[in-house]
Amino acid sequence: MISLKNTIRKVIVGIILFIIVAFLINFWFVPTTKSYLNTSNQRIQTVKESVITLDLPMRVVENVLSQVSNDATNQSNIKLLEAYDKNQKQMINATMEMQTELDLIQMDLLAINKLSLSRHKALLNDMDDKLDELLLSASRINELIRGSKIDNTPFDIIKNYDVRIVQSIGELEALNKSFNNLVVRDFTILINGIIILLIVFLILFSLGVYKYVIYDQQFIIKSFEQMESKDYDFSHLPRMRSIFTEERDIFEKIKVIYEEEQFAKDVKEIILETYHIDDVIEKLFKTVSTRLNIDRVGIAFVDYSRKKFIAEFGFASYDVIKLGPGFEVNFGKTTLTKILYSKTSFITDDLEEELVKRPNSASLKLLMEEGVQSNLVVPLIMGEAVFGMVFFSSTEKHHFNQEHLRLAEKLIYEISGMLNRAYFTKVVLSRITNSFSELVDKKDNETGDHLLRMVRYSVIIAEGLRLAKIPNYDVNRKFVLEIERNASVHDIGKVGIPDEILKKPGKLDSNEWQVMKTHAAIGADIFKSLREGLQVFDADFYRFAEDIARYHHERWDGTGYPEGLEKHDIPLSARIVAIADVFDALTSKRHYKEPFSFERSLEMVQESAGTHLDPVLVELFIKHQDKIWLVYQENV
Repeated sequence: MISLKNTIRKVIVGIILFIIVAFLINFWFVPTTKSYLNTSNQRIQTVKESVITLDLPMRVVENVLSQVSNDATNQSNIKLLEAYDKNQKQMINATMEMQTELDLIQMDLLAINKLSLSRHKALLNDMDDKLDELLLSASRINELIRGSKIDNTPFDIIKNYDVRIVQSIGELEALNKSFNNLVVRDFTILINGIIILLIVFLILFSLGVYKYVIYDQQFIIKSFEQMESKDYDFSHLPRMRSIFTEERDIFEKIKVIYEEEQFAKDVKEIILETYHIDDVIEKLFKTVSTRLNIDRVGIAFVDYSRKKFIAEFGFASYDVIKLGPGFEVNFGKTTLTKILYSKTSFITDDLEEELVKRPNSASLKLLMEEGVQSNLVVPLIMGEAVFGMVFFSSTEKHHFNQEHLRLAEKLIYEISGMLNRAYFTKVVLSRITNSFSELVDKKDNETGDHLLRMVRYSVIIAEGLRLAKIPNYDVNRKFVLEIERNASVHDIGKVGIPDEILKKPGKLDSNEWQVMKTHAAIGADIFKSLREGLQVFDADFYRFAEDIARYHHERWDGTGYPEGLEKHDIPLSARIVAIADVFDALTSKRHYKEPFSFERSLEMVQESAGTHLDPVLVELFIKHQDKIWLVYQENV
């Protein structure tokens, strides 16, 4: 495929050369050739005139000689001698003039031969031969007449040479006419060639304009029209026939723009369907991981009041994420602070090298433990302020380039508002739900840490289950996240239980117990009502919370409430929360009991396996008792 730029350059050079050649032809070659031809023609005419001039004195000399030969008594006739001498000189002058003109004609022929690039060399050689014959005859006449006296003139020889001259000059004229015709033909071909070249240039230019108007321009205009209407289907564009590399580049560039715009549009549409920041990050990772060939996406938000960066949910192609929700770092202890002022993205090609420079960076250490080797960081901007950052990470060093940076910036620019909305939604819903749960917890429990502990216990079980990959217990990161979000709402239905029952120091009677058991359905109905009201946004909004609230008092053996479900019919989320709730209840002080020890509480949980609690989950809970202990001992 040829380059339009190079073609235009060559065309311009060709046009310049064409103009120069046309200028030279018109103002130098043609006039010069014409001048030589005209001069040559004139000199041939001059030679003919010299032949005519030679003819008269020859006739006089012949007459004089005839009189001398017929009348021997008149040899001393002075008048005859004078006539002879006079015409002898005229013959000498005529032959000398003839020789001069013939020499000049030969010189003209040499010049014309060069101008014609020896194209007509054969004909010019024939003309040159005739000129040589003429020169020889003229020279011989001149020599003979000079060396003759009236009584010894070889007139027959001289006359023979004169006949040759007349014959040669006729042949020279014929050759000259042929040569003139050839030159005229050359001029005609030259002019026609120039005209044809001009027509070819005009046709090519017209075809180029036609192609641009019919194909290229329509392709470009249509591409902008489609972009304006948010239609990024490349197949809807008219076909573009690429001849030049620049056309191919335009085609490829528009195709890349369409693909990127469609990619951004797809991401936006996916995120528009999501209202929680953690779900947004998960879907963002699944959408961009292949395009950018990345291994991790994370997000952090800026808390200007506390001067901290707060890490939110991250999603990766590998199992263990070390740097996750809850990680905080002060502005003064991280280089991320510069992004608040520069508002520009940056790439860190080698985190290992960066850790050498900043060995006290906790975030770098955690990322290195995950296997991350390089980062691309893009700021989230609303108005004039940076409200967060998105981290695209790879397990390869020097993975990211300027093309990755450009595409990531474009994508984040398109979705930054939605990320802000999703984060705001999370904060609002989380605070409303947690505040409601804490209100119930304070109403029912003597300590305010029950929710915090049982949520952490639940997350330990769920995360352990995710890593264990037990058949029929498939758990992904989203499930773990849902547990973390919703475990605290398990007893929210107790808000509908009278205080005299909820806070009764002694054992509840049968009627009171029936009332107490209604809290599961009350809590579930609260979330069902919320879910139905929000289903226009997400049909499963609060379904996870609803399942936990309704079923966390079901028992493995089917003797629980409110529906008497058993084994795997009980939602996994409710089975996990049940263990965390039971364990924290055992280790906590209540108005009706003292706390059991950590070890005894573990034993009681184990004793409940297979009757009250899921035995597989209990085994997993005991397996991670070291992590359970860390949570437990913080509140002892």
